[in-house]
Amino acid sequence: MIIPRELIEDAKQRMGDNAAVIIAHDLGFEQFDERNFRALCYWHKENTPSLVWNQKDKYYHCFGCSRKYDIIDHYMDFYNLTFIGAMERLFEETGIEFKFGEKHVKTKREYRYPYREDGDKTKVYEYYALRKISKETLDYCDVGADEQGNAVFHYYDTNDVLTTVKYRPSRKLKKGETKMWCQKHADTTQLLFNMNRINPSQPLLICEGESDVMAAIESGYKNVVSVPFGAGTEGWIEECWDWLEQFEKIIIWSDNDTEGAKMKKSIMPRLGQWRCYDVDPPTTVEIDGELKRVKDINEVLYFYGKEKVLSVITDAKETPITNVIDLADIQDFDWENSEGLYSGFDEFDGWIHKFFFGCLCVITGINSSGKSVLVNQMCIAEPLNQGYDVFVFAEELAKPQLKSWIEWNFAGRKNIRMIDGQFKKIKPGIKELITDWYKGKVTFYDNDADHTATAILAKMEELARRRGVKVFVIDNLMKVDLECSSDNIWQRQKEFTIKLVNFANKYNALVFLVAHPRKTEMIRRLSKLDISGSGDITNLASYVMAIHRYTKEEKEKTDYDCVIDLFKNRITGTQDKSLDIYFDTISYRFWTDKGHLNRKYGWEKEGKQLEYDPF
Repeated sequence: MIIPRELIEDAKQRMGDNAAVIIAHDLGFEQFDERNFRALCYWHKENTPSLVWNQKDKYYHCFGCSRKYDIIDHYMDFYNLTFIGAMERLFEETGIEFKFGEKHVKTKREYRYPYREDGDKTKVYEYYALRKISKETLDYCDVGADEQGNAVFHYYDTNDVLTTVKYRPSRKLKKGETKMWCQKHADTTQLLFNMNRINPSQPLLICEGESDVMAAIESGYKNVVSVPFGAGTEGWIEECWDWLEQFEKIIIWSDNDTEGAKMKKSIMPRLGQWRCYDVDPPTTVEIDGELKRVKDINEVLYFYGKEKVLSVITDAKETPITNVIDLADIQDFDWENSEGLYSGFDEFDGWIHKFFFGCLCVITGINSSGKSVLVNQMCIAEPLNQGYDVFVFAEELAKPQLKSWIEWNFAGRKNIRMIDGQFKKIKPGIKELITDWYKGKVTFYDNDADHTATAILAKMEELARRRGVKVFVIDNLMKVDLECSSDNIWQRQKEFTIKLVNFANKYNALVFLVAHPRKTEMIRRLSKLDISGSGDITNLASYVMAIHRYTKEEKEKTDYDCVIDLFKNRITGTQDKSLDIYFDTISYRFWTDKGHLNRKYGWEKEGKQLEYDPF
């Protein structure tokens, strides 16, 4: 349930300055001046009143500790209400009509909702007391216990419905011991922990673990949530998209490790760089004369105390100005660890290493050269097999035909039956396994949708931010409406290509752009100069390649079916290389050896359970 922001602000304005008096009397403000709405700060010690009521925006602000506190915070804090409960009370008191019909209603059909754990919390209280987290904070966050005394974290959706339950032992873990698990026989959803107690008119703090949420709350900052399954998973952005869109300011405090740094770099563009703020917490602490790493919010609380945690949050800074970089701050390029996509052809990858994310790759080839099959295999099947979702704009082939070609590639020749030597059918049961594997991972642009460059780029940005899609295929440039006349088509092609390059860089994505060649008088191998349109297309790309299908005459001199020509490779510099490949008409796979021809895709491989430790 998302309550419109304008209704929230309207309710606060209707209550007006009465809210200042209610808060002051409930909390017992010292030296409260009812005329000027000033008092000694309730949250830190001071001798001169610095807590002042903002009459325009209707909240208290302490100029000493930077605390902000409005009537919604007060109802949640003082009366122990969730956000929905606080809004029900506020709307009732201010006469605003709003239907809260979905509250506590389980809206997901066939979802196996978990149950609450209300065991003896003695062990939980004792363990977290060692981590400087109080009983009051544990109760505020609705942390429970199971029969064995393990800590239980209850995740609620915005309708206050219990949707996910996680567990952690209430003791220091041994090396290799299971750190976290979810409730058996119950489903899970990528919600944010504590999101049902968040005031959207205040800055949101996002961290990595439940203990970090509790550490921030213990320190006095309650508008905090944590990601559900560690830094490496980002499904929570799409799951909570509408809810996250409410916030004008989001503070990111990820863990002080490699995964935390990757998380911050990845989610900030998706959440919106313009509203994301970064923190500068202490990263080390001296213990017995040695410097030890300080990993997260809970450890800052443990080693440095509540005031330090709160000051780190309130001192969060806007992310650096974009488009300008100090040369000294540029990191060396890490060939091995930089994210990228392997082509699937070993020799080709030996030249480029991999298609690095943040780049544009241009692919060309004459009609019937195998261009579409190569795109299906290298730009759709390979990304899926390597764990990346794909967006495809393809308008030359019908979607059912494209789907068949891709599924044949996934299935492999051993799982395809030929009917009358011509028609192909994937073996019973295999097609379902394949569909279940790629479901939700490949998105095709709707044929009936707006084909303008503006609309396509907007959809790409939405998918990159909301769903974390990393690989984008535009097949082909001629089918994109560049919103211009023929007089300035070359300029618009250049502008569109620049936008694709900027998009790839901004979202650390990989964009494949298919560009048709200029018309030729005969069937022949192409060069990069044969690509139709502005020469800026190839100049702007990091990779330029073509595929050529050998003619009947050429086949007399070679056993291969096609050749891939690498014209440009800006990253490693190796270019002007050619790779001969075979084509299998049954599976629609290109291959160079039997290993490539018979390779297994993800639907055939055994899955692995991933563990993480948010503590």
